[in-house]
Amino acid sequence: MKQVDEMVMTFNLDRVKEQLRALGVTDMVLSEVRHVGQTEERRSSRPAVSTADFLPRIRVRVVVPNHIAGRVAEILRRGA
Repeated sequence: MKQVDEMVMTFNLDRVKEQLRALGVTDMVLSEVRHVGQTEERRSSRPAVSTADFLPRIRVRVVVPNHIAGRVAEILRRGA
């Protein structure tokens, strides 16, 4: 058994859940998280200032048999 844990975009959650159910994954833990996005630096005559936005994401955590863990991880990565 392996635990697969990934953050997915909120608008991809339904698609990810459907694909996981197609593999036979019925139990999963979903948690709302805030993920820090890419940091951009603004350059001007003033010193560089870093800004970061907190992006809403859903953390999906599943425990699956070893033989489907790779496929589950790939589905979750595509939803990120």
